[in-house]
Amino acid sequence: MRKKLLKTSCLLLFIFLGYSSSFAQSQTQLIKIGDQLYAEGDYYAASLWYSQAMDLDSSFLELRFKYAESLRMYNEYEKAEGYYFSIYREDRGRIYPLAPFWYSMMLKYNGNYNEAKKSFKRIKNIYKDRKGFYYLKVVQEIKSCEKALEIIKDTLLIDIKNMGVNVNTYNSELGGRLISDSILIYASLRDEKMKDDNQISDTSLYLTRLFSAVKTNNDWINSTKLEDSINIPNFHIANGCLNETKDVFYFTKCDRKFKCKIFAIAYKNGVFIAPAYEVKNVNIDDFTSTQPFVTTINNKEVLFFSSNRPGGFGMMDIWYAQKNGAEFSSPVNVGININSIEDEITPFYNHKDSSLYFSSNWHEGLGGFDIFKSTTNLVTFGKPINAGFPNNTSVNDFYYYERNNMVLLTSNRKGSYTKKGETCCNDIYYYEITDTITPIYTTLEELNRYLPVKLYFHNDFPDPRTRDTVTQQTYLQTYKEYTRLYNQYRREYAKGLKNQEKIDAEVEIDELFSNYIDKGEKDLELFTPLLFKELEQGNSITITIKGYASPLSKTDYNVNLTLRRISSLINYLNEFEDGKISPYINGTAENGAVLSFIKVPFGEYQSDEISDDLADQRNSVYSPGAALERKIEIIAIATSDTNNVALDGSELEKLPLLTFKDSIFEFESNEMEKQIRFINNGEVPLKIFEATFTSEGFEVDFSREEIPSFEIQYLTIKRSSASSKKCQVTFLTNGVPNQISKQIVVKE
Repeated sequence: MRKKLLKTSCLLLFIFLGYSSSFAQSQTQLIKIGDQLYAEGDYYAASLWYSQAMDLDSSFLELRFKYAESLRMYNEYEKAEGYYFSIYREDRGRIYPLAPFWYSMMLKYNGNYNEAKKSFKRIKNIYKDRKGFYYLKVVQEIKSCEKALEIIKDTLLIDIKNMGVNVNTYNSELGGRLISDSILIYASLRDEKMKDDNQISDTSLYLTRLFSAVKTNNDWINSTKLEDSINIPNFHIANGCLNETKDVFYFTKCDRKFKCKIFAIAYKNGVFIAPAYEVKNVNIDDFTSTQPFVTTINNKEVLFFSSNRPGGFGMMDIWYAQKNGAEFSSPVNVGININSIEDEITPFYNHKDSSLYFSSNWHEGLGGFDIFKSTTNLVTFGKPINAGFPNNTSVNDFYYYERNNMVLLTSNRKGSYTKKGETCCNDIYYYEITDTITPIYTTLEELNRYLPVKLYFHNDFPDPRTRDTVTQQTYLQTYKEYTRLYNQYRREYAKGLKNQEKIDAEVEIDELFSNYIDKGEKDLELFTPLLFKELEQGNSITITIKGYASPLSKTDYNVNLTLRRISSLINYLNEFEDGKISPYINGTAENGAVLSFIKVPFGEYQSDEISDDLADQRNSVYSPGAALERKIEIIAIATSDTNNVALDGSELEKLPLLTFKDSIFEFESNEMEKQIRFINNGEVPLKIFEATFTSEGFEVDFSREEIPSFEIQYLTIKRSSASSKKCQVTFLTNGVPNQISKQIVVKE
């Protein structure tokens, strides 16, 4: 039927294009074909036809929205983000209120959590119904983006790999389960006659089927479609699962509208014994019951599954039924701790930690669907815990499954096989559980994880209008005074603005306080106890603190101001927990450890974009740009331990270590710039913060990004014709030592 439709449509299109007056008709016909394909679920093909229509005229918002929707539905998130934004920018949510919502979601799916959070805050008031789905979803996504930023910091020590070309294809594979250590059952949605352009050629063949593969050595081979007694013709078949007694195999049978029921078939000695039969008491007509996982809890067989049946909390909920005799009892909803107003799917029960694993697109996480776990005894279900990165990514991750030390999951993350786009299609991934998957940090490593600690200050604080270099205030006092000005900052920065511009300005101030000012105080709160712990163990420490200021005063005044700010931090450390750190600062600690400071009061931070007009306080005082320059940073920690051992007891090579090939940087007389080779000889990433020269006429170009271990790198030193013949350059790093100096010599 589709072949006939496409041939007819293409013929009509050719005829229409033959007339000079046919522009509107030809575009209409392209859109019509796209609509037909979209309705049939071939979103990729629909996007191709919409794209052709866009080539003729992209000004129509309705067409642009259809194109964005087709891109999103086949997971082309980066392109979809751009088109949703173009609609939002022009329409402002009036005709297409979902365009700003999906633009924000695409930002999140693309891993841009800060911008996504900011966008969700901007659009929140578009959705007037405070109890409606989209308003509640936007509020939840703001929390979710904040959580994602936390999760990313604590990457798990796991190596997730694609299962390879013998299992995964350019189509979509999902739901891998091991029925033994060497036999994999999985589902694949594929059109076995798909054209080279990746459009579906025959919808009657575009079905999800169950396959098996066998593990030989470390490879999965012999991928074979299961027999027709399971892969029932004209239905989608997926979600295979063998019970613990290995005599019944459960799976899902879905019609072409994806209304699904749970079926089972007898299994004996590796052979499926027909016929398959519908599982009693579990399915409900006109509703979906899918993704079965069968296990044994308290000596009873328990069937977990997901369903949109009545009595749930949201769209798809997780349910379970216990087997009494030959049949399952009436299903029970697992409850509101797990199920939300959105979707909870792909349950798996793990005996190792008595936890139910599942995926949700509501609970706070990194992507669309994230994997979570909840401890349970079937009476109560604990609060869901995110499975962390890289189990979860910014896209969709589900079908978590574990057997012995092998974990399988399904994802459309980058790295999947595809011809349609990086995140188009699902693949099955795996990893092996090692003894430790949660990072264990030494205290020194833990301290360095928080660097740089950035602490922010209100304009000219502490002790405004003075030239003192010290203050009696502590950083915590200045922070509390600063946060009391939150409403004043919102009011002043939004002054004179209306409508969306006012909302945007207020959101920028929200982000300033939550992402920077409050975060700095929290980081210091976590950093300081770790610092005390190292001092208490007898390790002398040097902290490098760098200062900045906005350009409202002369640089010499700003140098004193930044010194006062550094002084407030030292006062804070002196008063920490009733003076616990004070003896280390004044050199009277019984264990001999000393806390010392390198102060780098750079004064005015050079920025051409920040106003220095005192009369323009909106931009020079209250703007996020100006506020972000009023800061000090703890940028480096070093130990002065005399036995050349790091704070964690390891050799210094365990830390970043900037090492140059040349002991002296020599320039020929006519040489105006020189590439300098160096390497990070430590075992953790190196950061170079600054390079300073003892003479004018020199500058250096270097990467501000983290520098990996043991890879040759280059920086460039440039000199002017008026430069001196001899100079010293000093690099400030996060290594040990944290300052490296080299001589520069220009030959005569």
